[in-house]
Amino acid sequence: MRLKITLFVLLSTSFLFSQYSTINDLINKTKNDDALYGAQWGVYARYVEGEPIIALNENFNLAPASGLKVFTSSFALNSLGEDYKFLTKIYYDGKISNGILDGNIYIKGSGDPTLGSNLVKSSSTLNELMQHWSNAIKSAGINKVNGNIYGDDLLFENNLVPDYWPWTDIGNYYGAAPSALTINDNLYYLYFKPGKVNDAAKVIRTDPLIPNLKFENFMQTGKDGSGDNGYIFNAPNSYNAVLRGTIPAGVDEFSIKGSIPNPAWFAAYSLFTKLNQSEINVSGEPKTLASPMKYDEQKLLTSTYSPPLKDVVFIINKKSNNLYTELILKAAALKETGLAGTNEGIESLKKFLLSNGINTNGLDLYDGSGLSRTNTITAKMMAELLSFMTTTKVFDSFYNSLAVAGIPDDEGLFTSYGKGTAIAGNARIKSGFITGVRSHSGYVRDKKGRLIAFSFIANNYPGLTSKINELHKQIIIALAGIE
Repeated sequence: MRLKITLFVLLSTSFLFSQYSTINDLINKTKNDDALYGAQWGVYARYVEGEPIIALNENFNLAPASGLKVFTSSFALNSLGEDYKFLTKIYYDGKISNGILDGNIYIKGSGDPTLGSNLVKSSSTLNELMQHWSNAIKSAGINKVNGNIYGDDLLFENNLVPDYWPWTDIGNYYGAAPSALTINDNLYYLYFKPGKVNDAAKVIRTDPLIPNLKFENFMQTGKDGSGDNGYIFNAPNSYNAVLRGTIPAGVDEFSIKGSIPNPAWFAAYSLFTKLNQSEINVSGEPKTLASPMKYDEQKLLTSTYSPPLKDVVFIINKKSNNLYTELILKAAALKETGLAGTNEGIESLKKFLLSNGINTNGLDLYDGSGLSRTNTITAKMMAELLSFMTTTKVFDSFYNSLAVAGIPDDEGLFTSYGKGTAIAGNARIKSGFITGVRSHSGYVRDKKGRLIAFSFIANNYPGLTSKINELHKQIIIALAGIE
């Protein structure tokens, strides 16, 4: 009997080794692919219980791009809790007499990413939100405001944009500043009228209207079907943007998305406009608060709760939303340190990793979303964090936020990735991409259903990103094939 057991163990170990050897052969072949010539490539996969499967340059310090959202969303879920909700409050000061408020109205921001957003199904649109607030003000007996409408974004630090974000990004929607009074995803659509190829593209309008925003327009018309290659160059609080790049010919109009220069002011402007449309005349103007205000809870007009944090994280990891990520990093920083800054969030994130046994050598962060090219992590660190998350009470919310490979009706970005293979409906992936960076990290189950955490990060590769995607996909498929 002992001989049979020993023989079985030896055969099982030999079989497992042969499978690992096959995967390592694939890794050795892949690392010599022309698409990775001269690149830095980190690879690591392990069973979540701890058994390593493959490792190559697993401790290289590499930029993860949006793969970093795994770190921030994991930290925020554990710090704040999956059911945490942001709370925005509308106050007034002064006195109400005979329907007239001799005072001001204030929108106190809490860093809610979903305020007036179109991304989370359970949140109100911008128009619905403003109508709700207007109705609440009218219900308080206010028919006229002898004062101003203030947007209060002072909960967060003054430095809206994280350090080392590229100038080419911050005027565009994916570089929107994470204001404590975020509204309408802090974005607007900028519409153009294309001309003939190489002709100027004329600016038509913005939606919503952003008062006082001016454009120095160098946008040109590209070839039919060439897509969005347009950029908006602008800084927070600046209303003089520069437009460069191309938009395609062959359409009546074409839109790109920009970042609202001052979200708190725009929130105040939106309420100001809705009140006047609702025949609640406001004698003053929309403004932002210059110094902290001590609010009287007896003068609270209404409150707006966000959807739960797990719904926010769903958008972060399914849609790779930078703004949402930076906002939850600041919210977690406020919980952990009392200060809602990016740097405080990063330091708290590091402490979270260390306290849960994750080696942070090689961790160097400048934001929470991965937009900064100067961020570095390691592939092993990522896989260790993914493994740790399986032991937490928020794992289901985290796991369900990752894109599902090869499933057409998934809301993520991998609906055709691995379709018809062993990873379709199996692998859960968070990817990252900025110039010269491509990463894929997540989970996949082997043939016996055991969960594997993996992370592949390529930096400074000379080949096409589509080729890196394919190389990484083949490794995930091989992991899913382990028996």
